[in-house]
Amino acid sequence: MIYQKRAFANFLAFVFLSGLGWICDFLTFLLLVKVVGVSSFVGNFISSYVGVTFVWFVSLKMVFNRRTDGQAIFLFAYWCFQFFSILGYSQSLRVVDLALLNTYSSSLVGQNPEIAAKIIITPFNLLTNFIFMKFLTRFMRGESTTRA
Repeated sequence: MIYQKRAFANFLAFVFLSGLGWICDFLTFLLLVKVVGVSSFVGNFISSYVGVTFVWFVSLKMVFNRRTDGQAIFLFAYWCFQFFSILGYSQSLRVVDLALLNTYSSSLVGQNPEIAAKIIITPFNLLTNFIFMKFLTRFMRGESTTRA
């Protein structure tokens, strides 16, 4: 029971930190899509890396109690996972974006389908990121481990 409470507390901490990462991601996304004019697919791909990299470094220590030094191979593995994850979620974003545009063309959602689509896919992305990070950090040294 204690393990379940701790696991849930860790998940909530990850959700909070991911929320901060999502703000970085979302602001970058808005800048790229609305100001620079890139497609929602490309904007999501670039902005997602901003968010996931922030979440990686902050949550390693605060949620998973893992060291960040000497762990570059794990960051590389995380980025590789994220490449395919972001690719899939960016494609999903484009499909949801088009569906929202066609369904709600005269409403606020229809005027900003890429923003609504980004909000819709975020919870699914957050959950898969947490699961993969939890898996990956099992192979990493803990914070209390010293280098020999």
